[in-house]
Amino acid sequence: MLDRAFIPSNDDTYLELLKYHNNQKRFLTDSREKPITVGIYNSGYLYHASHDHGINKDIVEELFKRMKLDYKIEILPRVRVSSMISEGLLHMGVSTVETPERAEYSYFVPYFAEKNDVLVQSDAGISTEEELLQNKNIKVGIVRGYYYGEHYTKLIKKLEKQKMIVEARDTEHLYKMLDDGWIQVTFNLSTSYLFYIDYYKMQGINIYDWAPEEEPLVRNLAFSKKCFSPAEIEKFRQTIDEMIEDGTIYNIFKKYIPEDNAKRMCKQ
Repeated sequence: MLDRAFIPSNDDTYLELLKYHNNQKRFLTDSREKPITVGIYNSGYLYHASHDHGINKDIVEELFKRMKLDYKIEILPRVRVSSMISEGLLHMGVSTVETPERAEYSYFVPYFAEKNDVLVQSDAGISTEEELLQNKNIKVGIVRGYYYGEHYTKLIKKLEKQKMIVEARDTEHLYKMLDDGWIQVTFNLSTSYLFYIDYYKMQGINIYDWAPEEEPLVRNLAFSKKCFSPAEIEKFRQTIDEMIEDGTIYNIFKKYIPEDNAKRMCKQ
């Protein structure tokens, strides 16, 4: 039991710890009775089931090796990862952008940052945001439930009003639609589009940055608040920080993507 005499009752840390000890279903990382389950989804060079490896899998493997913890990777649809973390059915996920809604049920440990770029089929005749908004015959693909950052979220809302948006189930579906010509424009990360352009052998795809002033979105490991304590999360954070500082995460990125992209994403 927690000793209330040593922790002020109005302390946020105390409230988090109290919730932790009162939840009988909570997973304890030092129990060793069962592995920590990590949800990973198909997203190009971050991970793809066609070869069962990628940046996220390599980082997870190195993280748990350093922490000497047992783990199990579950390959799941991206949308299921967040919902299962919120329900406590999955302990941990990858490549997650922190939002107020997700912060209700997840802790976050940042490990890289990446911007969305704009992909446009060259025969669409579009190179600027203004040209896109003026051409209502163009279809723009987005992944359902994906957060694109402030600039592109505002643009997507404008496009929705003009009935130009087509929703994809996931990243795989998005690029299949782009390859088949069902959509002519989309927004995505270089770790995804560099993989899928090669995977589908796509030709004539132009890449633009329509939000040059916007900072890259921080991507996090997400941990279910139903499964971990703040103190346990701090141990994960310290290990990830060590992997950043000693260049491990940068070197993993550099294995899969060009060096300039790796430098853009990894803190050096």
